[in-house]
Amino acid sequence: MAYTIAIDVMGADRAPREIISGALQAAGRLPVQLIFVGRRRSVEPHLPPDAPGELVDCEQVVEQNEPPVQAVRKKDSSLVQGVTLVAEGKADAFLSPGNTGAVVGVALLKLGRLPGVHRPGLCAAVPTLPGREVLVIDAGATVDPRPAHLVQFAQMGRIYAQEVLGIAEPKLALLNIGTEPIKGDKLTREAFKLLSEVPRFVGNVEPHDLLTARPADVVVCGGFAGNLAIKALEGGAETVLTGLRRAVSGSRRGKLGALLLRSSLRELGTQLRYDRHNGAPLLGVRKLVVAAHGRSSPEAMEAAVVRTFWGLQVGLVGRLADSLRGPGAE
Repeated sequence: MAYTIAIDVMGADRAPREIISGALQAAGRLPVQLIFVGRRRSVEPHLPPDAPGELVDCEQVVEQNEPPVQAVRKKDSSLVQGVTLVAEGKADAFLSPGNTGAVVGVALLKLGRLPGVHRPGLCAAVPTLPGREVLVIDAGATVDPRPAHLVQFAQMGRIYAQEVLGIAEPKLALLNIGTEPIKGDKLTREAFKLLSEVPRFVGNVEPHDLLTARPADVVVCGGFAGNLAIKALEGGAETVLTGLRRAVSGSRRGKLGALLLRSSLRELGTQLRYDRHNGAPLLGVRKLVVAAHGRSSPEAMEAAVVRTFWGLQVGLVGRLADSLRGPGAE
């Protein structure tokens, strides 16, 4: 079955050329149709005549520094028009590497929450040295959650891990500054108590353990802490890889060492590359909306399209609706 994915090609750091390039790479190996949403004069030069999809012309662009309230008013922007296509049933999913706060705000306004969902959560994938990625929710959608919201993030993250990653019984953890139950602020201490009643909860985990030990399949946190942790981990991984490249190219001894360790260094670089894990679905809204990195490369956008396809293929939104159906909460 072919799915239609609307893509905001204007809001990213490398828009629109590299966003289009990565999306087309994914479309070349997946049963998808693409709707490129952006300024015609900027997009058309990068679209081949046989591109698998169409172009929706929009004059406005939501910039990375614009507040969500202002972004919502830009009705002719690629972001608002992309979500509108999904709301009207003209696309099955929306993917944007643009302003994350604006993506969340427009999705809530145009699509609304699933019944029973308190707050939406971005579920981002983080690469690890053990090999299998770990999911972090929330990665930036809800910056001031209540303890009960974190419990629901755990529920939604578990469903995502089961349906998309194929983990039958995902282990859950709470991101904190220490592993002891008494650590953290009021939010995390109260959330710990509630999560202790949830099956497969393994307790608190510290950010540095996510890369090295992978103590859980799904790590729960508020949007501010989650976004900060992910950016710090990605920055740390990139620093390590950059440092290794400089060290092995700076002298004859370094180049010899690089030759001997070539396969190991290549494997390490592959494991820690964020662009292979790009694309965070906004769990809790009525249609599939996926946020990608603002600095997405073509490879990263290709991965984001693939992840969006996975979500559509398994009927992720429907699975969430079935599991979370119930009275709404504020």
